[in-house]
Amino acid sequence: MLSDGAKRSKGDYVEARIRVLIVDDHPVVRQGIEAMLSNYSDIEIVGQAEDGSSALLRAEELMPDVVLLDVRMPGPDGVQIARHFRQRFEGIKVIILTTYEQDEYLSGALEAGVDGYLLKTTSPEKLVDAIRRVNAGKRLLSEDLVDEVMKQFENVAREKDRLKAGLSLEELEMLQLVANGATNKEIGEKLCWSEITVKRRLQDIVHKLGASDRTQAVAQAIRRGLI
Repeated sequence: MLSDGAKRSKGDYVEARIRVLIVDDHPVVRQGIEAMLSNYSDIEIVGQAEDGSSALLRAEELMPDVVLLDVRMPGPDGVQIARHFRQRFEGIKVIILTTYEQDEYLSGALEAGVDGYLLKTTSPEKLVDAIRRVNAGKRLLSEDLVDEVMKQFENVAREKDRLKAGLSLEELEMLQLVANGATNKEIGEKLCWSEITVKRRLQDIVHKLGASDRTQAVAQAIRRGLI
């Protein structure tokens, strides 16, 4: 006899279905997702939860393969719950499914180790494909968020270069002002320094970047993506 989590295909081959838990504080959203996913024979909705705390309890009870997790809910948010899932359930995959694309949620979710981050504008076909691919061990990101993630990586790389060069944020601002054509007097007025202080600080920047003068220092900073 076949179990509830399997179906019979050609011959006697039994293919396990992907067991999915839906977590969202809006009943209409949970029901809509369940109705949509129920059209796919390789996916089984094993349960629903209305907040993060109940999601952890339901996951322990049902042991789903994949959890679709909203990011903003009463109590702990989806990012916090994703961290708990990573700590307590090694084999469960987590996909954030949300309307929010802000940096704070996206960065937090990626740091928490989620397996996917999708927007609720994702088509049913792409959501199903994401569930299948994540269940197979892949990690996915909504196409609409790729540019944002690339910007974050660029910012991280820029910050590493800044620290490696030993430059302060104030010194980067000075370089940007020089690149914009500001004179020592104009830089001093902007930063409330004397022209002598500006000249000395610019000499420090030139030395840190291994440049011969301020023009070459600006060129180095641009080439390295610092400004």
